Amino acid sequence: MMIKEKVWLNFNDPHVSGFLLQWWEDLDKRRGDRAELRRCKLPEEVLFLPSYYRLRLPMIQYDGFNDTSLGTVAGVVSHAKRSDSSERFAEQLAKKPPGGDSPVMSELRFRKFLSIREPNALFREGIRAVRLLDGVVNIPDLAQGLYWWKNSRTRQEWARFYYEKTV
Repeated sequence: MMIKEKVWLNFNDPHVSGFLLQWWEDLDKRRGDRAELRRCKLPEEVLFLPSYYRLRLPMIQYDGFNDTSLGTVAGVVSHAKRSDSSERFAEQLAKKPPGGDSPVMSELRFRKFLSIREPNALFREGIRAVRLLDGVVNIPDLAQGLYWWKNSRTRQEWARFYYEKTV
C-alpha cells in the first residue's frame, strides 16, 4: 500500500506565493472585488465573495486546508497596497520609521497581537497591522503567518523576528 506524503499549504513555496501574488495583483483590475473584500468585517464574510473562490480553488489540494484561515488571508491581504519581500512581516512591524525611536507597532500592541486566538480578532488586527505599514507588506510572509496562526510555532517565529529587530 502506497502512503501519500502530506503536502501542507505553504505561502513561502514559490508556486503558492506566485499564485497568491497574481490573485492580489488581479484585484487591481477588479477594483469592485477589492472593495468588497475590504468592506468585510469577519473572515466568514469573505467566504461569500466570488473573488475568494478564485484564490481558494488552487489551494484546496493542500493538506491542512482551512476556509476560515484562507478567508482571513484574503481579507487582510486585500488591504495591502504594495508587496515588499525584503523583510519578514514581523520585522516590518518592528522597523522604526524615519525620525522615530519606537517601532511601527509598539511592543505592547505586538504582544497583544501575539495573544490573539480568535479568528475574528486576528482578522481585525491583521488589517490594522497592514495599515500601520501603509499597506507595504511582505504578502507571502503575512499570508503564511495568518494562515497558520493557530500553530504556536508561527507566533514564536513572529516574536523572534520582531524582537531581534528591536533589541
